[in-house]
Formats: sequence, structure tokens, C-alpha cells
Amino acid sequence: MQSLDGKKVTFLISSLVGGGAEGVCVNVANGLAKQGWSVDLVVLHLNNAAYHDRVSDEVNLVVLDVSNARYAGLPLLKYIRQQKPKTVLVFNYELAVVLVMLRTIFRFKTTIIARNINTLSKKRNQAQGFWRKYVVKPLIDGFYCKVDHVINQCQAMREDLISLYPQLAEKSSVIYNPVAKHIEDYAKSNDLNQVEKQDCLLCVGRLEKQKGFHYAIEGFARVADDFPNLRLKIVGQGSLEQELKQCAVDFGVANRVDFEGFQKDMLPYYLNAKATVLTSIYEGFPNVLVESITLGTPVIAFDCPSGPSEIIEDGVNGYLVKYQDVEDFRSKLVKLINLSFNPLVINATASKNRILEVAKKYQTLLSSVG
Repeated sequence: MQSLDGKKVTFLISSLVGGGAEGVCVNVANGLAKQGWSVDLVVLHLNNAAYHDRVSDEVNLVVLDVSNARYAGLPLLKYIRQQKPKTVLVFNYELAVVLVMLRTIFRFKTTIIARNINTLSKKRNQAQGFWRKYVVKPLIDGFYCKVDHVINQCQAMREDLISLYPQLAEKSSVIYNPVAKHIEDYAKSNDLNQVEKQDCLLCVGRLEKQKGFHYAIEGFARVADDFPNLRLKIVGQGSLEQELKQCAVDFGVANRVDFEGFQKDMLPYYLNAKATVLTSIYEGFPNVLVESITLGTPVIAFDCPSGPSEIIEDGVNGYLVKYQDVEDFRSKLVKLINLSFNPLVINATASKNRILEVAKKYQTLLSSVG
């Protein structure tokens, strides 16, 4: 698609696997293309590309055919020399570093805007293995702050970023994540009051340490006797699956915890759940909470860094829980299950995450920074 007024942007991301950053990347790229922008979406590869079919025909998909960021330098340089992009919006720390290094060496004029995809101080502390700890981490410290602008997903994330890199204080902003188009479309075209809730709680995410699913299992176990028909559904895959299954055994609820694996279509899960539960140790901006409230399902989450406190309105769309306080989690769960929430009121609290609203903010920023 050719822009008629020079509104062009390149999006750069590692892949189109079914993660939060990938979903936001595709949603914003599609939203800008719909508003008349010429959008290139550059990905390293299409392995396990769960979101490939969500990319609009109006977006030009470019595949570099490399496995990860450390091999992206030459293909990325070739793309830049051929296409001469005015602005690149990059959705990955390592790729942002590669881009800054290439610009420093080859002196091209491209504006680099990074999208901060996690609470960076926590992410840095989780670095493991020689490559990430002794190569990637120092490179991020040395080069990430040399981008032209950083978009954060929430205010708490911006504050965390500035605590690490004070020089980015004047070069950073906040734009909340957009909800996925198919979820927004469903909420608009269906009566959420007619949805029948099932006796289940929902957890969504990678089965990794960051997501803290063992807290969700423990909290569920503490209310299980009070609600004998209630089940916990965990949607996602990861290295801790067996460990979490054993956790369910240890808490005596293995026969009431369902491990659903990765699910491409999350609509029935969100719609049917009594509540969506988030017990993460830290987040960037938890898209699952926004998706849930858009579909009229209340949420309950630890007040972790960062995001939940900027999404949850206590008693309106769910409850915020004291960080890693399982007893507070138990009492808020009981309160939520016994309370009747209005799905339309819950949906209204996601208004700032509407795709059109978010796309407008990206347009304004790209026009001013780029």
C-alpha cells in the first residue's frame, strides 16, 4: 500500500508467535494501515507464526529469514539501504540495540523508536546464560538509551525505564496497548449480558516463572472447598508445565485444574470464565486483563510491577490484590465470585484501549518524532 501523503513507517519484531508484543505489533500496524499509512512489518522469521493470518493485506510483510537478533544485522542493513525507511518502530530490546549499532556504524538517517515491552529492571535481573548475561545485557545498557524515543505501555513502566536510563526522561511517552481487533469486534456486535458464565477461573500466559501461576493454584486451592464446582483453567505452554501440575497435586486440586495448552481462539475462554486471574511476579502491560474486561469478564490481579493498577478499578471491573499476598488473594476471590458484575460497565473501562484511540496516539507520536 502506498501512502499518498508521505505517512510511512516500518515495524520491526522478531516473530509473529502468539505473544503479547506480537499481538500489539500486528494490531497497531493494521490500525495505521487502515488510517492510510504505508506500513512495512519486518520479521526475522515466520516459525510458529500464530498471528500471521491476522496481518492485514494492507500491511507489507517482509521476512528476513534469520533465526534470532544476533544474525539480523546484515539482512536488516540490506533492507534499510534498499527501502530507506524514515522511521522504524522496534518491538524487541535486542533488535533495538542492533538497529542503533548499525546506525552508529553506517550513519543512515532513520529515526528509531523503541517500544518498551516489559518492566526492564525486572527483565534485566532475570538475565540467565552467558550470552544474555554477559553480551545482551551490557549491549542493552550501552545502546538502548540511544534510540530517539521509547514508547511505554503504562506509566509505571515509564518510571521504571527512567530509573535505569535518566537520559530518556525527555524521550519517552506512554501509549496503552490496543485490544485485539477480533475481541473488540465481538464485544461490539454481541450482547455481553447474554453470556452465561461457567464455574471456572481463567489464567492465561506462558508457563514460566514470571507469570507466577503457582500463586494462582494456591489461591484457587484456598477457595476450592467453599466453591465445590469451581475449576481453574490455565491456558498457555512453557517449561514449567510439569512443575505446575505437581503444584496442583501438592495443594490437592489436581482434579480441578485444567491445563489447556496454547489456544489460538481465546474468546470462549474469556467469555465463559467468572473471572480472569493474574498472579505475575512482574509484567509489562498485561494484555490478558484488557482482553478480559473488553469481553465483560471481571479480573483479579496482584498489584505487580507494572500495569494492573492502571487497568483495574476496584469493584467496577474486578479487584487489585496486595502483591504476592495469598490471603488477600483468597478473600478478594471470594468477594469477586459472590458479587454480580455488570458486563457492559466492565467493558466501558477498556475504552482507552480501543484500537482507533490507540492508533491515533501512535499517529500523533510518529508524526512528531519521525
